[in-house]
Amino acid sequence: MCEIAREYFENNDASERQHEILDINIGISKNYEELNKTAEAAEALERAVAAARVLESENLDDLLRDLGRHWYSASEYEKSLASHQEAMEISGLHLKDTSAGVDYLNIGMTFKSLKRFPEAIESLRKAREIFKEEEEPRWIVTCDCELTEVYIELANPVEIHYYAQRALDYHTVIQNHRHMWWLKYYLGIAHRLLGEDDEAIELFEDAKGLALAMGYQEWEFLIKIEKEMAEMFIVRGRVAEANEIFRRIKSVEEIVKSETVHDAA
Repeated sequence: MCEIAREYFENNDASERQHEILDINIGISKNYEELNKTAEAAEALERAVAAARVLESENLDDLLRDLGRHWYSASEYEKSLASHQEAMEISGLHLKDTSAGVDYLNIGMTFKSLKRFPEAIESLRKAREIFKEEEEPRWIVTCDCELTEVYIELANPVEIHYYAQRALDYHTVIQNHRHMWWLKYYLGIAHRLLGEDDEAIELFEDAKGLALAMGYQEWEFLIKIEKEMAEMFIVRGRVAEANEIFRRIKSVEEIVKSETVHDAA
């Protein structure tokens, strides 16, 4: 019904119907969002943004932020980046407050997805600095986790350890187990890159054990752990054990692709 209404307004005195076109497209976008159709939600919101430009709406920057999030969810990272950067330019959020921190965080995450890692680091560190001044620990740790993943891509063990350890300390205090096992896994990678095999193996085992103890079956994570363990065994000359792990992984990957396998609730 909304799309029929949109078509009517766009084809009948559209220049006089920009308020209606704006509202209808926001509504259509929200409906697509509820249906998890992120690309369609972004496309509708893009039309809302066009109407907001005509109306010189004071909420244009917020609409652009929402558009950036939708494009990010749809894996359209260049479009997401452009939306977030324009939103920041419009609002002039050069002042150090939480809103500016969120903008820098969103931009940093998009740079990370585009594998533009130096720019991601710069944006994420700016966000972290702002959140620290604003005393926003949850957001600080979010930046730490994002920076950890960037430095994993860059194979930089020192920086991985620096940010992952701080994030792990925080999530251990609040007992966020899902973050705990991922961060232990990341710390294991840091130790592996440093040649500290015993510490790496212990962290990989801890990460896997914690995930399983909490009743989760996140297959992507569990397979990553198994592969890391196999690689460590090869380094230690335990080739037969490594080959057995690789054989098991291959079997599990074939099973996991089956529709009959479901993650634990």
